[in-house]
Amino acid sequence: MKYACNFFNETERLFDEGRIDIDYFKYPGLAFHMKAMEGDGFGEICGRVTKKRPILLHGLHPAPHDLSSETLQRDFDDCVADRLIEMTRTPGVSFHPSLSPLREDAPFERSLGVIIENARFLREKYRHMAFVTIENVPHIAGLKAPEVYRRITEESGCGFILDISHAWEAVRGTGEDIRDYIDKLPLERTYEIHLNGWVEKDGDFMPHVKTGEEGYRLLEYALDRCAPEIITVEYGRGNDRLGAGIPVVSADSMNERAMDEIEEQITRVREICLKRGI
Repeated sequence: MKYACNFFNETERLFDEGRIDIDYFKYPGLAFHMKAMEGDGFGEICGRVTKKRPILLHGLHPAPHDLSSETLQRDFDDCVADRLIEMTRTPGVSFHPSLSPLREDAPFERSLGVIIENARFLREKYRHMAFVTIENVPHIAGLKAPEVYRRITEESGCGFILDISHAWEAVRGTGEDIRDYIDKLPLERTYEIHLNGWVEKDGDFMPHVKTGEEGYRLLEYALDRCAPEIITVEYGRGNDRLGAGIPVVSADSMNERAMDEIEEQITRVREICLKRGI
C-alpha cells in the first residue's frame, strides 16, 4: 500500500521531523495551491519537495482539464501539462468528471458523452503512466449516481478514485444507506481512496476535516471490497465556514493543531492497513 496526504507546510514539516512517512504529497489541495501553480512558486515547491517524495498530481491546472468541457481536446495545453508532470514526478493523473455545473440546455446523456470522450482522450494521452483516474463527486447534478462512474470508467478505460466523504454527501437526505451506495460504485476499478472527515451543521456539509470513526469504518468497509494502490488523507481546510472550531491551514503559516491531526490520521490509516496485511 502507498500512502499520500495533501501537501501543506504542516505535512512537509511532519515528514521532515519523521513523525509521518508517506509515499506522495498530494497537490493541489486548496485554492491557494492552484494560484501557486500559475507562477514560479510552484517550481520552487516542486524542486524542494520532490527531493523527499514525488507529488501526486490531482488535475492539470492551469492546463484545461474540465472533463465536461466540449472544447477540452481542442484547448488542451500539452506544454503546460507535460511540464507539470515532469516537475511533480507524479506517477499518474486524476480528475473530477466536471469542475462546474453541467449544461442546463443540453440533455444529461450528451454531457455524460462529452465526459467519457474526454476521459478516453486523457487515458490514451497518458497511457504510459501508471494510472488515469476519475473521482466521484456529490455536488453536481447528474453526477451523484453510482452507475455514472461505472459508465465513465468502463467506457473510457480509466481507473476510479473512491472519495468516502463525497459518497457520504451524495446520499445525505436520500435515505439510501452509504454502504449500499458504495457497493454500486465501480470498486473493482478503484486505484485510490480519498479519506477525510466531515461536519454537518444546520443542513450544511463541510468536508476535509479530521476523519471521524464513521470515516474509518467506511474505509475498512471499502478495503474489504476493493484493493487500491494508494490511500490519500485528503485533509485540510483554508476556512471554517460552519464555525466548527477546526484548525485551518494557509500558505504562509504553521498550525500545530493541524499537524497533530494529520499525524493522527496517517498513523490510524497505516494501522488499519497493517492489520489487513496490505
